[in-house]
Parts: sequence; C-alpha cells; structure tokens
Amino acid sequence: MAPSTLEGMIVTRDDTRPTAAATGAADAAAAAANEAIRRYVRAHGNRPWGEREAAELARLRRVWLAAIRTAA
Repeated sequence: MAPSTLEGMIVTRDDTRPTAAATGAADAAAAAANEAIRRYVRAHGNRPWGEREAAELARLRRVWLAAIRTAA
C-alpha cells in the first residue's frame, strides 16, 4: 500500500473506514484532535508559518496520530 498525500500529511493506510475496534471514546478523541488541527490551520490563515507556529502544528499532529492509532 503506497503512501498518499492528504492536505500535506502522509497517509499510509488506504482503508480509512472505521473498524469494530475504532469506536467510542477513541473515535471521539481522534475526531477532536483532527478538529483542533483544522481550527489551528484555519485561524492561522494564509501567512507564512513561523517556527513556534510550526512546532505547535507538529504537536497537534502528534496528538492526532496517537489518537488515530488508538482508535484503529
């Protein structure tokens, strides 16, 4: 399965449909982490990313990645 790019992020899993294990609190945590990234990027707007802003985005992505791994 080849990686694909989704809004600048590498996605290594082509099948993104939820599994039986991906339910409840884990799904909610993943959805909340995803929404936090979306809000942060939207609030940032169309400006260049500074070092601190990029670091915060990287932190949000790590939280999201941990949440989706838990949900999978």
